[in-house]
Amino acid sequence: MTNLNAEQTRNLETVRNFFDLMHRKDIETWGDLWAEDGRILVFYPPAGFGSSIDGKAAILAAFKGLFGNFESFDSQLTGIYPAADSGAIVVEYKNRAVLVGGTEYTNRNIAVFRFENGLISAYHDYFDPRRFQVVVDALPKA
Repeated sequence: MTNLNAEQTRNLETVRNFFDLMHRKDIETWGDLWAEDGRILVFYPPAGFGSSIDGKAAILAAFKGLFGNFESFDSQLTGIYPAADSGAIVVEYKNRAVLVGGTEYTNRNIAVFRFENGLISAYHDYFDPRRFQVVVDALPKA
């Protein structure tokens, strides 16, 4: 197995763990998948949601708050596309979640994962912001 193949295998396992830990709402362990300077980029954010979350600490804080509003969270991976010449991985997935109080949230996403020393350094998430607005609206107001 070449170094690229070993790196790709490790990164694929990280992506699978990313979704499994979110399903279990285990955000503490999910945080271990991130590089200290990790970054989430949201290119089409809904109203009231930023276009990036910068740094592992900020990502953990944001996702603890976000997942505190979910009774359940499921993602179905519908496509996994490792880049041929780097460790990046692109995934397609469907979300289905139930918010506290019973409101259902569904969406279809495409995400690009980038890695640094086996940890997620960047996560670019593309989704329908109109559908995600229900989640943003349910967040506690600061």
